[in-house]
Amino acid sequence: MYDYQASMHHKLIIIGAGASGLMAAVTARDLGIDTAILESNDRIGKKISMTGDGRCNITNESTATGTDEAVALSRKYHSSQAEFPLPVLQQFGIRQTIDFFNVLGLPLTRLKEGFMYPMSLQAASVLDIFELALEDRNVPVYLNNKVLDVTVSKDPPRFKITCRTETEEQVVYTSEYLFLCTGGLTGPNAGTDGSGYALAQRMGHTLIEPVPAIVQLKVQYPHLKALSGIKLQGRAHILVNGEVVRSETGEIHFAEYGLSGPPILQLGRKAAVHLARGDSVTVSVDLMPGRTEEEVIEFLEMNWGTFAHRTVAESFIGFLHKKLIPVLLKEAGIGHEPNLLCQDLSWKTKGIFYKILKRWDFKVTDTHSFENAQATAGGIATKELVANTLESKLVPGLYLAGEVMDVDGDFGGYNLQWAWSSGYSAAMALGKHIFK
Repeated sequence: MYDYQASMHHKLIIIGAGASGLMAAVTARDLGIDTAILESNDRIGKKISMTGDGRCNITNESTATGTDEAVALSRKYHSSQAEFPLPVLQQFGIRQTIDFFNVLGLPLTRLKEGFMYPMSLQAASVLDIFELALEDRNVPVYLNNKVLDVTVSKDPPRFKITCRTETEEQVVYTSEYLFLCTGGLTGPNAGTDGSGYALAQRMGHTLIEPVPAIVQLKVQYPHLKALSGIKLQGRAHILVNGEVVRSETGEIHFAEYGLSGPPILQLGRKAAVHLARGDSVTVSVDLMPGRTEEEVIEFLEMNWGTFAHRTVAESFIGFLHKKLIPVLLKEAGIGHEPNLLCQDLSWKTKGIFYKILKRWDFKVTDTHSFENAQATAGGIATKELVANTLESKLVPGLYLAGEVMDVDGDFGGYNLQWAWSSGYSAAMALGKHIFK
């Protein structure tokens, strides 16, 4: 499809045809900037096609309320400079994203908890629409071009980009302006290998060590195999050196390696960052989040009193997952007494049940790898970028967008929202600079 005659020079070259690069290309071309994209894969948006279980969670509308929408949205992001994302999100937020895709011909639909998807519920639709948008604007996309090096000159052309093609041939492109939209380390199967970090570092930028975010937790616990496959509504807390640093509620999944599910994925970033620092990290699961500790005690006492003739195992049937029960009995030290009656429970054993139903602690040993993570925490230091334009303070004419910089969002479409917002803001800033 992209059979344009290859020109080795463009006003703007964007490295990476992911979400931020595609947004930047469409926006820049609409401003009249001669724009081209270099992409190492054989097609655009390969990582986009893998997001949202193949449906592409484009954004999240749950924060789009009131006059402080951008402020509310900014709280979903993490960076070494906590205030850094706000100026970008003020320029291009949730409503602008919805409008942008409507204009391109991709209406969105809202599902649970504000998650926004293409109406087709197919990630492929997002790629198809971007392909049409690039073709409509005659934006060249040079596929199978792996960037090996970027050199910067004081004289025009300012940037020289050396690439390797699929035939192992080396080609050189030049530009006056350069966008790094290379992503982080998540999704290596989609070509996001962290190579953008090395390019930025060679141009003088600092890398904040990347760790997986939106990721499952590996925990140390002897009965994980027995718990594997259990899904329950609960509340999870991450404790660092004994102190709770974040809590999330939702469906928690038990697996042979540890814990997963939306609340755990949200907590994964905190765990990864603190494990990398050598801190002690624990995840605590509340099996009955809708009741206080006093209410749990009252509930259990009434249950055991009413059904004193039943076994302890039988007393948990109906409000706990059946596979949980034998594990809880082992935790309480009565796993060897399957026929113990409620009326024979000791106060000590009751106390263990009271505690574990509200705070079941698991020692976190690691997270899953970048291959399983949905986002990268860390990246190029934002203190080296102009906050509202995303231009490098070190290399004029160089702009960063998307996950390559030290900004990552929560689970639920926020990382794609950052890609759209940052790609748009960088392109608009360049347009204002060129046409001032």
